[in-house]
Amino acid sequence: MIVPDLNDSPPPLLLWLLGSVLICALATNALWLARRFASLRARDRHPEQSEGSPSAWVRFFASLPGQAARTPPQIGMTWDGWLWQVGRFLFYLGIPYLVLGGWPQRPFQGLLSLQDMGIVGLGGSWTVARWLGAAGTGLGLGSVALVVLILAWRLANSMPHSPRHPWWAIVIDVAYLEVHWAFYRAALAVLLADLYTGVFAGLGLVYAEWAVSPFWRWGWQQESQAAGQWLRAALALVIAVLFLFTQNLWICLAVHWLVELVFYSHNRQKAHSPPAVVG
Repeated sequence: MIVPDLNDSPPPLLLWLLGSVLICALATNALWLARRFASLRARDRHPEQSEGSPSAWVRFFASLPGQAARTPPQIGMTWDGWLWQVGRFLFYLGIPYLVLGGWPQRPFQGLLSLQDMGIVGLGGSWTVARWLGAAGTGLGLGSVALVVLILAWRLANSMPHSPRHPWWAIVIDVAYLEVHWAFYRAALAVLLADLYTGVFAGLGLVYAEWAVSPFWRWGWQQESQAAGQWLRAALALVIAVLFLFTQNLWICLAVHWLVELVFYSHNRQKAHSPPAVVG
């Protein structure tokens, strides 16, 4: 693990963290206001329409951490669709890449290692036995979490909702979220010089980032969105605990993919099943 120079004030790694959260907080709040303003103007011009169409930038920032970061099927590969995709890529993967070594100059370069984020391979301290142990831990904890989440989902979400996004979009979104969460965990573990504290401080930072987003707060007020919001919050906790036990991002990624795709398949079947006939 890379230990930061305590003489730095403030530590460059802390500046990266604050910058990431600040980008999310300022952008989501500014664009929430822009969306509301656009909606009001659209109502004035077209009273028959209750909502204006959100711009590509609004859709992008609605997909920042904690949002349903998935490609709406109606967005084609037009210029705004490409802009939205590039923006997501830069936020979720660009910032961790710069911290890992992509930034051209010190002291903001190379502040984390791949192993800090759990990006490991076969070799060195990661022997076959350790990989099998991590995989077994992931399978066990993931299975228990999946059962609990499905039972809770059935109780909290009785309305059948057809998935609005293709399965491959979920695969991409999970990868984005996992790298983003791993960046927060690793950065705080290095800054605090303690893995346990860093993992849960990173989880708290993820929750705080969601809390400052008006899109996230609005989702809790919508009956069709609240269950999905709860699921993502619970999954973030499950992944944090799993990383604490395995310290392997690939295992976390696999479990997250499994849970998301199981829920995707469950919702798809539930939405297309015919209603029960009573009588």
